[in-house]
Amino acid sequence: MLHPQIATLAARIRALIEASDFTQAEIGRALGVDKSTVNKWMTGGRTPTMQNLIELAELLGVDMREIWEGPEAIPTTPEQRLMVEQMARMTPEQQQAFLAMAATMVGKM
Repeated sequence: MLHPQIATLAARIRALIEASDFTQAEIGRALGVDKSTVNKWMTGGRTPTMQNLIELAELLGVDMREIWEGPEAIPTTPEQRLMVEQMARMTPEQQQAFLAMAATMVGKM
């Protein structure tokens, strides 16, 4: 069973891709991943990296917040935008470490 947040992200990705003129194979080629990886993003079998999300949003012509938060996304603060930009430059391992650190900070507030 998928975590609800992963299922929601996968559903958003699936809806945006299905509404686009791109096939999974075309998206995979454009982002440098296999079409099966794109399919896994759409089904929740795999979560895209932050860089993949940024590139997917650019390819589909949507704001990344629409993928991340949905079409009703509220505007992010400059600080939140900066965090997303910084995470895009991180390796997946660095992203996981960053998220772990953020989780401990939130727990202390």
